[in-house]
Formats: sequence, structure tokens, C-alpha cells
Amino acid sequence: MYRLLIVDDIPIIVEGLKELFEETPQLSLEIHTAYSGEEALELLKNKRIDLVISDIKMPGLEGIGLLREIKTNWPGCKVIFLTGYNDFQYVQNAVKYGGFDYLLKIESDEKIIAAVTRAIGKLDEEKAREEMFERAEESMKRALPSLQKEYVSSLLQGKRPDAEQLDRHFREIGIPLGGKEPVLLLLGRVDVWREMVTPPDKALFVYAVQNIAEEILSPGARVYTYVYDQVKIAWFIQPGGSSCSGTDISRTDWEKTRHFTGNALETIQRACKNLLKLPVSFVVGKNPVSWADAADKFHELKYNFLFGAGLGNEIILTEPVPENHGETGQVQKRSEFFTAARVQLLGKCLENGHRCEFFNVYKEISDLWESEDWPFERKKEVYHSLSAVFLAYVNKNDELRAHLNSSHDLSILFHCEADLSVAELKAYFLQTAELIFDWNGEQAAHFPDELVHRVHTYIEDNLAKDISLNAIADHVGLNPSYLSRLYKQMTGIGLSDYINDYRNLKAKELLLGSPMRVGEIAALLGYNSALAFIRFFKKQNESTPQEYRSRRASGDNG
Repeated sequence: MYRLLIVDDIPIIVEGLKELFEETPQLSLEIHTAYSGEEALELLKNKRIDLVISDIKMPGLEGIGLLREIKTNWPGCKVIFLTGYNDFQYVQNAVKYGGFDYLLKIESDEKIIAAVTRAIGKLDEEKAREEMFERAEESMKRALPSLQKEYVSSLLQGKRPDAEQLDRHFREIGIPLGGKEPVLLLLGRVDVWREMVTPPDKALFVYAVQNIAEEILSPGARVYTYVYDQVKIAWFIQPGGSSCSGTDISRTDWEKTRHFTGNALETIQRACKNLLKLPVSFVVGKNPVSWADAADKFHELKYNFLFGAGLGNEIILTEPVPENHGETGQVQKRSEFFTAARVQLLGKCLENGHRCEFFNVYKEISDLWESEDWPFERKKEVYHSLSAVFLAYVNKNDELRAHLNSSHDLSILFHCEADLSVAELKAYFLQTAELIFDWNGEQAAHFPDELVHRVHTYIEDNLAKDISLNAIADHVGLNPSYLSRLYKQMTGIGLSDYINDYRNLKAKELLLGSPMRVGEIAALLGYNSALAFIRFFKKQNESTPQEYRSRRASGDNG
């Protein structure tokens, strides 16, 4: 129910309008009255009013002045002017300041009710739109954690937007960090799970650890939490407080944040032990890094949990990485930690058709092959990882696999010849990727022609059956409305127009080239009755099927 306020300095008009709307129950209005602009304004301040019918010319606050107040303070309220003055200046001002309608008092009751009905329709429309936005906003809020995780995951796999872009993306998806500022990384894990803990229980415990850490860290820092490998946690940390926003975070701010974070870790450990009965361990970066280096640092810190002191329980590790991890007896290069994530990113680039990004990431990976610091086993690992990415993609499409097999040796993906050099392997994977992207590009270019051909063939083969939009869409594997729009974009005519044209053409062929009766032709063209076919044919040709056949048989081409 909407609230209607009637405003006029002449009581008889107010009462007359009130009675009119009370006798029009289908509008479902709660009616209020005022006898001056000032009285109306007071009522508006104390009660939500959806619709105002007001005189323009009144003592004191006139209608236009009331309208300006309403549009300033209650912009959703609709104002209809009902006045005895048929003056263009009044109409112009009413429109200028946002009046919904302008009626003369001599108008009939029906026109007044029609104007109010239109205003109610507009209110309904705006209310529905507002509710839709509220639902969308609520859905967005529910989706934010997933969007945030997906975005951070892409960063940790090697996506590197510029700082401005990153800062904007963080704001848009609600990550409380700055994309232009460095970030301190902290990784945590649960060391030992109690017996009989199910995967859902683990997820709840990880969520509890996450909350404990955020509660302890948030007073002194801005924190975003990222759960990885299902039960491990990474915290991305920046200095907190109003003085720590933007790119002007001081060295002192960072020193305070580093010390605060380091000192908080034992507190978090104790809280997890006492409240959750869980032993947890941490590894924290020694210094903040730029977002461009955050992925490298993340994978480097993960490595800390795999060897030496990182294998213990309830530990707190800080960089640098302990030495003698691997046969070289040296700390491995940071890029090595990141290789597996880059390989995963290659797979996503293939799936999404991101050609340039694929080759940029591939160059980073393939360049590492030529590093003398890399042991043979690591290079072999990368070969098998790359092979797995290509095989997984190629095996999803039989046509692609057949195309590659016809011109390319895929056997190298599952068996590396011993005499192949690193340079040859690099070139082989590069060529395989180029062939895949080229083939996908050709398929995309041919798609419109192939789609139109499939649609037309289906219509020709099923003319007596179901050739509805839904049936055709099911056949070609597209959404019906999308198919309809796409077909018109590709051919310049609507799909239903093409079907009618083809039916008409086929009907003429059968009428002139066969002895079939009209009813038989109707059935062959998919009509349930001869009458429906006759109506269709006459609309298309301005003559009945029999008239068309007779005229052509007699040599009349008119």
C-alpha cells in the first residue's frame, strides 16, 4: 500500500479528491491531507509519503517550492500537480524540478485516476528495480569470499596486473589491502589433526584458526586471509590505521607491523592450543615485498614447511630459508619455488584462449631450463608438468587431437627422446602451443558458418517434426534466446523468418512438382491441419495453395 498526500488550500477540493480515491479501492492507497505547503512539509518530515497531489498556486509555500523540497529530501516521491492555471511557465517549472504529471482541475475524474495509476506503476517499477539491486548486492556479498579467493589464487599463480589495476580490483571485491603498497606474508598450518576429524570438521577448525589470527592481528594491521591446499592458511598483511593508507607508508610503520606480527604469533599459537586443542606452526616473511613478487614469496615460504625445522610441530620460522635443501647444497632460486604454479597458469591460459599471456609465462618457465643451477631432476619435472598440461587439454577434444596428430608428433608429450636438447624441447612445446591456439582461432572463425549450416540442415531434415526454437537450440547446444540473437547477427534475418521462407519455398516446390494434395503437403511441412497451412500460404503469397497451383498450371505467373 502506498501513501498519498493531497495538498490544496481549498478544503472542498481536498475533500473531493480524498473521496474520489477512497471510492477507488483498487489503487490501495493510504490517504493523507494538508491545506498548505507548510503543513504538507511537516507531514512529509514525520511520515513516508510515496505520492503527492498538489495545487501549484497556494498562499505561503507554493507547489513548485514544495516540489523542490520533496525532490531534495525525498527524491523517490512522485508529485502530480492539479491546478486551475493553464500556464506554460507552470508546466515548464513542474517538469524542470521533477514533477511526475501536470493536470488541470477541470480534467475528468478518470484522467486524474489514470495519472495516479501511472505514478503507482512507476513506483512499482522503481521498487522492483530497487529490490533487484538489493538482491544482487546480497548475492554479491555472499559471492565475495569466492571472488576474493579466486582473484588472489590467480595472483599466486603468476597474474601480474599493474598497481593501479590491482588497487582498483581490491576495492571492487572488498579485499582490505592496497595494491600499490608492499605486503608481508605469513603462512600457517595445523601440525597434527586429532583422530576421527572429518574433512568438514577440518574446514571448521581452519576457519576457527583464521578467525583467531584475524582477531589478534587486526588491531595493529590490515589483514586478508587466504586458505590454500584446503587446510593451510596464508595471511597478507599491511600496516593498519588511518596514517597507513596509500603509498606513503613509512619505514617506521612497517617496522611496527613486522614486530607486531612476530610478537602476535605466539599468542595465536597459545589460543589455538587452548581453545581448539590444535598445534599450529607459522612461517613469516622477513620483509614486505611488492605484489609483483608476492607469488614468488608465497611459494618460497611454502617451501620452508617441507624441510628441516619446518617439519617440526608448533614452530615459528622466519626467513632466510635454511641451507642444504637439495643436492646443490645451496638455497634454491626463488623462481624455482614458483614453477609449479606457473605451469598451472599455462593450463588456464590454454582453456581461456589467453595466447599472449600463455607465451609470456611459458618464456619465464622455459628460460629456467637453461639455468646451470638447476639439477637434471628439476628440469625433468618441468618437462613432465608441461606434458601433463598439454595432454590434459588435447585429450578434451577429439578433433583437436586428430588435427595435431596429422601434422605434429604428440608422442614427445609422453616419452622424451634422450637425444633431444633443451633448446629442442623448448621449441617443441612452443610449437605445440602455437598449433593449438591457431586451430582454436580457425574454429572460432568458422563457427558462424558451421552453426548456420547445422541450423539449416536440421530445419530441412525435420520440417515435418519439431523445428521450434527450443528444439533447434537443443540440437546445436545453445541457449534458445542466445541462438535467436546470434542467428540474426550472422544472417541478417530472424530464425522464424528463415523457417517461414523455407517452408514457403518447399510448399511451392511440392505444389508445382508433385501431385500431392494440400493436406498431404501441410503434414509434410509440419502443420497439424490443412487450414493452418492454407492461412500461412495465403499470408505469404496472397493466394491459397490451390489457387497458386491452378494459376501456375495454366501458365499465369502473376
